[in-house]
Amino acid sequence: MAEQRRRRVNVVAGDRRRELREAASGIVREEGFGAATVKAITARAGMSAGLLYTYVDSVDDLLADVFRQCAGAELTAVDDAVHAAPDDARARLVALIETFAARALRGRRLAWALLAEPVGRAVDEERLAYRRGYAALLDEIVRQGIASEVFAPQDPAITAAGLVGAIGEALTGPLSPVSGDEDAPDPESVVATITALCLRAVGER
Repeated sequence: MAEQRRRRVNVVAGDRRRELREAASGIVREEGFGAATVKAITARAGMSAGLLYTYVDSVDDLLADVFRQCAGAELTAVDDAVHAAPDDARARLVALIETFAARALRGRRLAWALLAEPVGRAVDEERLAYRRGYAALLDEIVRQGIASEVFAPQDPAITAAGLVGAIGEALTGPLSPVSGDEDAPDPESVVATITALCLRAVGER
């Protein structure tokens, strides 16, 4: 009997954690991490603010979990596109840029939250891991391009890090021309320009 009660408690706790994570994820996608306060998350989840700490250690840990979930989905989509592309470095690099940029432009608020929004330490640590994931994928592509003599000889790790920064800054950074106003360039030209920039950066032959 005690074991059954313990299992029911664990199931309820798991459901509540999932509800809190889904509520926080919805807020982040719509408004960013800054809007995901304890009050906002619990109100959206339909529970009192005090209950949040019954089911999660802290709001920072909850938001770090949300970041992992959202960023992981984005990285998986890009990785799938890269590995579905023809097995040559140029095609793989173009697939990465086009997929990443198209998704960022469709979900500008989430892209800004994942790439550029000021966040707390726990989320920032997850962001670093996220950026490392993209850098590792780009490093692999650049090495392939050098080996096949499609790209100029270079340090793959430095180039990969630079490409991560260039793509992110062009799409979501404070200098980015991309915005929601009517004067912003159209998405197709944005993607084409970023692609051309990256191909020049790797010294495409």
